[in-house]
Order: sequence, then C-alpha cells, then structure tokens
Amino acid sequence: MRKFSRLMIVISHEGDETSAFSASVVEVTNGDNTVQVSDFETALHMLPQGSEVSVVANGTVGNISVHNISRIIRESGVLVSLDLSAVKELNKVYDSPFKDNQNLISINFPDNIASINHQAFAGCKNLEHVSIPASVKKIGARAFDGCEKLVVLEFSDPCGWFVKKENDEYIPVSNVGNAEDNPYRFTLPSSPYRNVELQKIS
Repeated sequence: MRKFSRLMIVISHEGDETSAFSASVVEVTNGDNTVQVSDFETALHMLPQGSEVSVVANGTVGNISVHNISRIIRESGVLVSLDLSAVKELNKVYDSPFKDNQNLISINFPDNIASINHQAFAGCKNLEHVSIPASVKKIGARAFDGCEKLVVLEFSDPCGWFVKKENDEYIPVSNVGNAEDNPYRFTLPSSPYRNVELQKIS
C-alpha cells in the first residue's frame, strides 16, 4: 500500500450553514514533492485505491462543507485521516455526515465543537482514532456503533462525564479516557455504554 504524507486543503470561503464546499488551494505532498491540483475530489482520485493520506482543512468551514468533504472521502477509495482542528466557526455538525464512511480512519475536531451526534460514526468500520476536544459536552447514543477497528478515543478533558439513562437519571463515568475501558465500552454489543447518551456536566 502506498502511503502519502499530506493532502492539505485550505478553505477560504465564509462557510456558514448554507455554504457550498469550495477549496481555494489543494496541495498533494509526498515527501519533498508538492503538486497543486484544482480541487479536493480531483486530488483524492489521483491517488491509488487503498492508499492512506492525511487531509488537513484550514479556514472557515460550514456544516454543508463537512457533508461534502465526507461524501468525497466516501467515494474516493482512499483511506483518510481527517484533521479539522484548525477550522473556524464549526461548532456543530448536523445529520451525522460521517456515518457508514468506510474510508475514514481518524478524525480530529476543532476545539469549539459542542457535541457529537447520535450514530455520528456508526458503521465506520475502518475508523481507528477519534480526538474529542474539551468543548464537547455531549456524545449521542450509538455514536461509534460498529466501529470495530476503533482503538483510541482521545478526550482532551476526560473527567465529569455522565451516562444519561432513559428515565433521565445521570450516572457518573469516572473517566471516559480510561484505557482499560475505552473505547470498547462504546463499541462492543455487550457494553452498557453503547446505546446511551453521554453528557459532560461541569
């Protein structure tokens, strides 16, 4: 499998909730060689099927742009580590755009994202690593259902989390970052955390 070091996307548009995806610069870097291409979709399709690439988004990215980025990754046949940590204004992602995306292998969120949706990554069978910033206060039920390769859920602030039960009772989780239970508590069918919502209560 051929591995590329970095596919960088720089997005310069305003990126509100109604914005279409538009990248001003797309660069493919392999070692010391960098090639600029016309758009993100073209960049992924020029890579060999099954190769791995890091994708970094900069600038202001809206919800629709995130959906389009996920669609392009899903249709590419390339395994992608997606880094959204540097984007601005993205505080919520609606409608679980990454659900069932077989080509997503890791994701980093910006530090102003407030929640991770119900079934946000359900069915992402190749997802291995998710970084969750301290700004996240809620993780929806079944968010990582079927993520059978998930080995790292990296919480910037792992304390103060509670399980929300059906009767609105909140049960404390001592440390969601505890390697002994994490991330299997979210993915195994037998896990008591698989079908429940988690909330951070300060």
